[in-house]
Amino acid sequence: MSNAAIPVALIGGGRIGQVHASNILANPRLSLRYVVDIDEKAAKAWAAKAPNCEGVTSLDPVLNDASVKAIVVCTPTAAHPEIITKAAKAGKAIMCEKPISLITSEIDECYAQAAKYGVPLLCGYQRRHDPSFVKLHEAVTSGAIGQVQIVKTISRDNPVPTIAYLKISGRIFHDCGSHDIDLCRWITGEDPYEVYTAASAFNPAIKELNDWDTVLITLKFPSGVIASIDLSRKAAYGYDQRIEVLGNAGMAQAENRQPTTTIVSTDKGLLTDPFCWSFPQRYVEAYARELDHFVDVIQGKVAPKLSHDDARKVAIIAEAAEESCMKGAPVKIDYGNSLKN
Repeated sequence: MSNAAIPVALIGGGRIGQVHASNILANPRLSLRYVVDIDEKAAKAWAAKAPNCEGVTSLDPVLNDASVKAIVVCTPTAAHPEIITKAAKAGKAIMCEKPISLITSEIDECYAQAAKYGVPLLCGYQRRHDPSFVKLHEAVTSGAIGQVQIVKTISRDNPVPTIAYLKISGRIFHDCGSHDIDLCRWITGEDPYEVYTAASAFNPAIKELNDWDTVLITLKFPSGVIASIDLSRKAAYGYDQRIEVLGNAGMAQAENRQPTTTIVSTDKGLLTDPFCWSFPQRYVEAYARELDHFVDVIQGKVAPKLSHDDARKVAIIAEAAEESCMKGAPVKIDYGNSLKN
């Protein structure tokens, strides 16, 4: 395999697209050749940061350029299936921000197209690449804390996402909650069979969207493990992301990150830095490591860390959690046909 940088195109230059653009530019294993966005000015501005890179408003130049070996998809979710299908047919390796789709049949079709044309498809759940979460996962799976009994995750956003974003987000269960659902499956190595959800909307603008800003999800697993997911669209004190796993021989925790660990102690109390401001700061290493993982996938060194089975099951669980919220009752989770890939 050549050590030359892999030519890649970024599709979508919004808030997550800009995170990936910065990481592509910083990764010597990749070469940014196109930035595609409906905002031509924004596309060209990001393209100007890389040599021999074009800012365009159409996907066609990317699909027709045989030198481009991969794409990173950062568009709104509704556009994912069409882009993935076209890119697969053109022989491009694909990394797509989560979720692939809100519809399970579309997720299955996207992976079917990738398999048909022999290209890898990586769904981007960056938290699996966070160093703290990886270390917690290793502690749990190695048996360091014994039989897992309870998993608790907390995901409280900062700042509150814009209403424009929330309108296209797929609502809190698929947008925010799917990250934690993925983490619970990954940590336990199991699929939950039942979900119960309680949710509220304290923000009037979010309530008008028939969405929620405060959620508690309980998942029950075949082994007896119980998982609790605490979601909020607003954490006034900073971006709050934590995991706690209780076992019969101990406990594993992954705490929030701060810019520094300095503590100033006086007679007035203790003063420390606030938590990271938002997700680009909290997951700066995770996003970079995820992109490096994608390069390894392209080069055939590893399989995608998140599989077709993972992507579809997270979507199914998120949908069941929303159904439970609407019904006000527990919901049994039906996964349909089991997948092994």
